[in-house]
Amino acid sequence: MEPNKFSETDLLQKYLDGTITESESAALFELLKENAIEDNEALETLLQRVYDQSFTEPPALSGDASQRILQRLQAAVADREVPVRRIPSWWRYASAAVLLIAMATTAVWFINHHKKGVPSLAGNVSSSGEIMSGSNRAVLKLGDGDEILLDSTQGSIVRNGNFNVNNDSGKLDYEGKAGKAEYHTLSTPRGGQYRLQLPDGTAVWLNAESSITYPTVFTDNYRKVKVTGEVYFEVAQNKEQPFMVDINNKATVAVLGTSFNVSAYTDEQVIRTTLLEGSIMMIHDQQTAMLRPGQQAQINNELKMNIIHNADVEMVVAWKNGLFRFNHAHLDEVLRQMSRWYDVGVVYENGVPDIIFSGEIKRDLNLSQALVVLEKMGVHYRIEGKKIIVMP
Repeated sequence: MEPNKFSETDLLQKYLDGTITESESAALFELLKENAIEDNEALETLLQRVYDQSFTEPPALSGDASQRILQRLQAAVADREVPVRRIPSWWRYASAAVLLIAMATTAVWFINHHKKGVPSLAGNVSSSGEIMSGSNRAVLKLGDGDEILLDSTQGSIVRNGNFNVNNDSGKLDYEGKAGKAEYHTLSTPRGGQYRLQLPDGTAVWLNAESSITYPTVFTDNYRKVKVTGEVYFEVAQNKEQPFMVDINNKATVAVLGTSFNVSAYTDEQVIRTTLLEGSIMMIHDQQTAMLRPGQQAQINNELKMNIIHNADVEMVVAWKNGLFRFNHAHLDEVLRQMSRWYDVGVVYENGVPDIIFSGEIKRDLNLSQALVVLEKMGVHYRIEGKKIIVMP
C-alpha cells in the first residue's frame, strides 16, 4: 500500500511499532496537518491505549516544554486559525511520542527518575558500570606547553601581578591585563564541557570534544581566536577591535558584538554558524555573507557556502542549555552527538536503521536512561563496555 493510502492511525501505529519509514513519516505529518487532531477520536483512543501500556509513570514535562509543544503544534497543523483547546493530562505525555516524527516539532521526553548516589570512578563510568553523562572537564594548555587539568585544579591557576586566571565550578575566568600576550588553548575531551571568559569579557561555552585558542591579551587591531568542535559566543562589544573567529582554518567569522554558535566537528559534513543576536560577516574563500539573527551559514564538503533562513536557533544552542534537541534528524546524527557527550563508540551491525528522530533528551541523564527514548522509537541496541551496538 502506498504511504498516502494509510490513515493517521495506521501510520501512527507503524511509528509506534518502530516500522515507519521516512516517506511514511512525511505522509503522517501531511495527514495531521490536513485534519483536526483534537477531534480525531480514533487517534486519541490509540494514544490513550499506548500511553496506558507504555508508562508505569508518565515522563515529567516542564511547563516551558509543554508550552513549546502547544505552540509548535498550532504552527504545524494550521495555515488557518486553530483554537487552542485544553488538552487531557495524558495527552501532554502521549502526544510527545506522536509529535516526535508526525509533527516535525519539538516534543519532550524528560525522564526524571535519576539514579542517586552513584559515585563516578574513571571518566564517566560509575561503580556499577553505568555510563554517566558528561561533566565539566577540560585541559588548559599554557604558552610554555604546560597543561593543567581543570577538573582537578581549582582557584587561581595562573597569576602574574594584576593578571589572574581563575578556575571555579566549570568556568575559567581571565581577570586583569597580562603584561605580554601568550597563547592559551582550552580543550574539552569527549564527555566534557566548559565555560570561559576571555580577557576582553567575551563569554564562551565549549561543547564536548572542542577547543579554543586565544591570546592572554588582545593587542592587535582585532581580537582573533581559533576554534574546533562546537563553541557558543557572547562577544563583548568593542568597535575599535572587531572580534574574529577562525573555524578550522576553513572560514572566518567577523563580529562587533553579538551571540552566535559555531559547529565545526570534523566528523560532520557541514560547518554551521548560526546567529542569535547582532550581526556577523561570514568569510569563506572568495565568498562573504552578512547574517541576520535567525540565519545560519553552512559550508559543505565541497566548500560551498549556503545561507539558511529561519534556522531553529533553540535547537542549535540546546546543548548549552543542557539538552539534546533534534528535528527530523537521522539516527546516525543523533548517535554522533550522544557518543561525544557520553564518550562512547557506536557500531552498526547491519547498516544505519532508517529512523528519523525529533525531540529532546536531557543531557544529565545517564546513557541507559537517554537511550530509552530511542528504544521507544524502535532502535534495537545493546551496550558493551563503552560501545553502543545498534542491532537490526
